[in-house]
Amino acid sequence: MWCETLTYAEVARPELVALLRGRAIELLLAVRPWQLDEVGPLVERLRGEGLVVALWPMIDDRDGRWASVTSAAAMIAFADAVVARAPGCDELILDLEPPLATLASWKDGGLRWPRLPSRAGYRAARAAYVDAVTRWRVDRRVSTALLPALVAERGEWLQWLFGTPASALPVDGHSVMAYTSLFEGWSRGVLARRGAEALLVACAHLARRRFGARAGLSLGCVDTGAFGDEPAYRGPAELARDVALAQRAGIDELSIFDLGGMVRRGPVQRWVDALA
Repeated sequence: MWCETLTYAEVARPELVALLRGRAIELLLAVRPWQLDEVGPLVERLRGEGLVVALWPMIDDRDGRWASVTSAAAMIAFADAVVARAPGCDELILDLEPPLATLASWKDGGLRWPRLPSRAGYRAARAAYVDAVTRWRVDRRVSTALLPALVAERGEWLQWLFGTPASALPVDGHSVMAYTSLFEGWSRGVLARRGAEALLVACAHLARRRFGARAGLSLGCVDTGAFGDEPAYRGPAELARDVALAQRAGIDELSIFDLGGMVRRGPVQRWVDALA
């Protein structure tokens, strides 16, 4: 369960912890720079209550928010700080996406594009991420979140274009962001719900072909996230159908974005039932 849009106090509510624990759902918890002092005690508490906790570092929005070639130094330093504050976390997640401002421009139909990294710059950032992942994996699982386009490429040309080196990383899993609500809602009327479902199934098959047993899918959205206007599921039934489609396509490692949306839209139990 991705969790980006709840405060840490809300995450620790006993009823939410009990719900996730009762369904054996892992918590994929966002960590922003201003939450560093809180994350260690929270992880210790949640793990003490029986939850598996993965940490999902995100740097300041002005620095790009997500992991990419341009943010490599800042992201690796911040992830090191996160691990130092919460060494008992079960997993660390690299969210590989172009900078926030770039994705916001694309979403709104703009043509803004970051300056492409040189081949040498791309290789240097990729090597830095490989070294960091190797260090982090000594004590925990490491995985990524990936743009869906990357499962369709041959080689690394899209990874270089987006500035998101992924295939070379020695991670335990890749979770492809196959959000049917975004496929449909951001298609400007080109795709209906059935078309979005077809893309989900295609992502599942391509992810399995590219990543094998390491392939996973992220499903969503239940409500808005980083942009504040993401198209959302109409209800839990759409999530349940996405889960069924992904499993039929051979993907069992599934995540949903996000717990905060479930709390806001409620009742949480119906959304958790749709996932679990």
